[in-house]
Amino acid sequence: MQGLRNTAIPSMEVAEMVEKKHCDLLRDIRKYCTHLAESKIALGDFFTESTYLDTNRQSRPCYLVTKKGCEFIAHKLTGQKGTEFTAKYINRFHEMEQELVTASPSEIPLGELASYLKAMDRVAVRQNTPPYKIMEAFKMVSEQFGIRLPEDFVNKPRFEQMTLGIVER
Repeated sequence: MQGLRNTAIPSMEVAEMVEKKHCDLLRDIRKYCTHLAESKIALGDFFTESTYLDTNRQSRPCYLVTKKGCEFIAHKLTGQKGTEFTAKYINRFHEMEQELVTASPSEIPLGELASYLKAMDRVAVRQNTPPYKIMEAFKMVSEQFGIRLPEDFVNKPRFEQMTLGIVER
């Protein structure tokens, strides 16, 4: 599972939760993916194709199912089965969130932290955030993960450019 940690659960686990054969769940997810693709809705928000090694060490297909994907599957289920699955996946994602909160900084791979900072930079640049504000955010995130940066890492300008909100008529 990639991302900033455990952002999805394998379809085998989902199949257990919904008490369905994994092959049947895969069939359903593939059908959902076809419908989403036809509607030009991003599949990655819900399901990501993956593989796992079975007991014979052979590669088998599976999906990584995000929280949105679990919600999608839950909406397809009704009655007791739907209620139970909803409770199970909510508890599972809360467990993963708690693991993330209690994880020590050394447990988070630097590559994931770097990817997060890179994405954060893209968003900040797109929003025309001043460079020193971006660096302040980088420093704050880095320190949360035990990475100390020099005190002069952030150079605040003495003066900021002021803009007047003049509206032309």
